[in-house]
Amino acid sequence: MSADGRIDAPEVAPPLTRAARRARDEALLREPVLSPLATVPRPIVAAASLVLAALLALASAVDHAVLAAGLAWLGLILAWGWPALLGSPSRMGSSIAIAVAGVLAPTAAAVATQAPYLRYVPVAVAVAFVVMFLHQLLRRDGRPRLVESLGVCALGIGVCTIGAAFEPLPRTAQGSGVAVAAFVGAGLSAVADLGCSRAVLRPWLWPASTVLGAVGGLSAALVGGDLRWWAGALVGALCGAIAYAVRRVLLVLPPITAIRSQLTTAAAGLLVLGVVAATVARLLPL
Repeated sequence: MSADGRIDAPEVAPPLTRAARRARDEALLREPVLSPLATVPRPIVAAASLVLAALLALASAVDHAVLAAGLAWLGLILAWGWPALLGSPSRMGSSIAIAVAGVLAPTAAAVATQAPYLRYVPVAVAVAFVVMFLHQLLRRDGRPRLVESLGVCALGIGVCTIGAAFEPLPRTAQGSGVAVAAFVGAGLSAVADLGCSRAVLRPWLWPASTVLGAVGGLSAALVGGDLRWWAGALVGALCGAIAYAVRRVLLVLPPITAIRSQLTTAAAGLLVLGVVAATVARLLPL
């Protein structure tokens, strides 16, 4: 306040120059702001990823029906913790809808006796979406955060549906080898997650997961003999890198401290690879 009683206008900071903005952005790139959760290793996620990937790899080598059963169990794990992990306001109904997709999608692929094997999967997805919307109609809490609830549930249904793309692979030429390489590569890439507590290692975790995935896929191709070595390494590298990215996105969410959220993260990191493996098996000369 000035001497004559007038209130002085607050000082306004001058706008940043282009050079100042560039310097600020470069400083953030050099030292990014990380959530504290991003620096905490989650051994349960890594162990669950390894175990689930090993089981699914064995199922892929046995029979497509066994693989469908494994994918259904993975869908149930996802449904158990997905709404809580993403903070859905209506968790029970969302879990039911995701579980419907998680079980029906691989089952619909398994019952098809000839190509295209995924032709019944849209029916399973439609049933899951009907359950999702019916649940919202039956809510008695005023439906707060409706869009968020629908988005979380729809994303979970989508992840389960993507995982169903694995099911036909054992019934196609060299598809079983692709599925095994994908699962082995994704599971082995989870070892890289354990280095997140070391600042010097963090910039190298994604490349490390890619290399570990390539090693896993290459090993699966050499042991199985159903896939060329370079194709196994390529599938493993792609799936290892993508699985790592999915896990890192989910590991910074606050509910990740719960055991079921960590199991859900491991399941999601494997299910999202279905389209990747199916695309490689379809397009590359394996």
